[in-house]
Amino acid sequence: MGIPHLTRHLLPYAESVLLSGRATDLELPRVQAVVIDGPSLVYHVYRRLLGWMDPSSDVLDYQPTCDEVSRGVISFLLQLTRMGVTINKICFDGALPVSKRKIRFSRIEKLRHRLELARRNLSLPATPKCRDVIPTKREQVWCSRGLPQRRKGLPENPFMVSAVFEDLRTRWTKEQIRKEVDYDVSCLVADTDYAWAAITVMVPGEADVECARVAKLTGCAVLTDDSDLLLHDLGDNGAVLFLDSVQTSSGVWNPADPDIRGLRICPHSLSGRLGIPSVQWFGYELQKNHHLRFAELTRLAKESSEATELSSEYLEFLQEYQPEGTDNEVIRGTGQSAQPMDPRVSELFWQYELPGIYSSGEHPHVYLGILNEDSSRRCAWEQGRTYRSLGYSFFNISRPAANRFAAVHEFVRRGGRIVAEEITLSGTKTVTSDLDLLRRRLAHAHATFDEGLAPESFWILYALSDIYRDGAGTTTVPSAKELESFLTKGYMAQSTKWADIHLLAQMQAALYSLRILKQLFDIAAPGDDLVESSSLLADLPPLHILMSRQKMVQSFANTRLVRHAVRQLIETYG
Repeated sequence: MGIPHLTRHLLPYAESVLLSGRATDLELPRVQAVVIDGPSLVYHVYRRLLGWMDPSSDVLDYQPTCDEVSRGVISFLLQLTRMGVTINKICFDGALPVSKRKIRFSRIEKLRHRLELARRNLSLPATPKCRDVIPTKREQVWCSRGLPQRRKGLPENPFMVSAVFEDLRTRWTKEQIRKEVDYDVSCLVADTDYAWAAITVMVPGEADVECARVAKLTGCAVLTDDSDLLLHDLGDNGAVLFLDSVQTSSGVWNPADPDIRGLRICPHSLSGRLGIPSVQWFGYELQKNHHLRFAELTRLAKESSEATELSSEYLEFLQEYQPEGTDNEVIRGTGQSAQPMDPRVSELFWQYELPGIYSSGEHPHVYLGILNEDSSRRCAWEQGRTYRSLGYSFFNISRPAANRFAAVHEFVRRGGRIVAEEITLSGTKTVTSDLDLLRRRLAHAHATFDEGLAPESFWILYALSDIYRDGAGTTTVPSAKELESFLTKGYMAQSTKWADIHLLAQMQAALYSLRILKQLFDIAAPGDDLVESSSLLADLPPLHILMSRQKMVQSFANTRLVRHAVRQLIETYG
């Protein structure tokens, strides 16, 4: 997760490189193969696209959607492949060790604070300006632009990493890429339909460990913005290529001659230039003395490395960056695969599978992202909690008795702080009863809303019905006119208000919770007729559809269907 200021200190030692698998007339060294830090790439593309957004757009429209980020990632990967750069692997985090919990908590708290500031300071336009879907143009991901302050307000979309991972494995066939991203897919392997599915992996641990392993084995560059990769053992030839530095040399996209360059650091070569055995010594001293200047840190690193005996503090520091630490060997030896899982479900899975590494004797932790919501109101994650609880409980009772827990701790916003809310796990009798209730609710919703609706429209209406059913007596159902406006425009009155933002967040929380439930059903009882998960939740759309206000508006373009659905909803819950 990065040692503060490490990149700033070492970037002056980076070399400029050309991303190209083919020989060129340029004298720059070439990067011919990479392993990609998946979450870093997602956030990088998000920031690049954000720089191209119209800041006068409606408040929820000036951020790229999961779908737009996913298409931007594909555009990036496609162009790398077109330039002859081999992509060895794209790695995503499947779980973070206990040692990273404090850092993660700190980051969630920072996002919560950003949300609070946005609620206090962000001005909502009186007349919303709708925008079209971002066209997939290569210059958007290869040319950086500065970000106006307004675009730095709301937290980033908490679902986009999950959405990109899902899309890379199950959405982006060559035909879909041709239709939605770029018609020229001739550079892709002819006998493979899903271009990057086979090399997109969710690591049962941290992505950077696997990235470092691949870099050491192959001598390739790790494409990332995580400076921690500089402290891993990348071998003699492995390097870190910083995503933020990767762009066209002129700042203008030239499709005939895409001159893509970046900055690369080879830790092995750099340590020789600094006169220390490894860059890890520099990182160790920087972590202890972040206020010191470069020359002083280098001097301390030399002195420490020359000591006759390694200190216990340094050995503890090294544990996180060991290429084949005990933890990694245990993980690799389990033979288990978390490939189909959402990252949060994967992390829960590994806390059960390897509690000594990922839970350390505590209840399992689930870290729910900071939603773009009204921070002055009750957290939107309250919506869908019953589904998450059912999923956690069902998965828990599927485990051997000695490998069960009494509760799960969910980290969510409560007022102006992040807290661990305890969800008590139910036994078999309660789980069976809750499953029956879920079946009845879904059957009623299908009977109410199914007429002529696409699956995404049905599930949006189901989430809305959940909100007003669960809030009966405390939440007033909007009028038919307001609901029609929300479904067809994204806001209930004349423009987007915080009530609209919060309602959308509640819907997202409910829908994402159903996704968690479905995956936990599939893991705990694959093909079990008693659960009937294949029929209960089989048509839940992918995240790039579920988490998009734009997709909602598009799916309710038929006025007659909208009016019928709204009338049914009000008659049932009004």
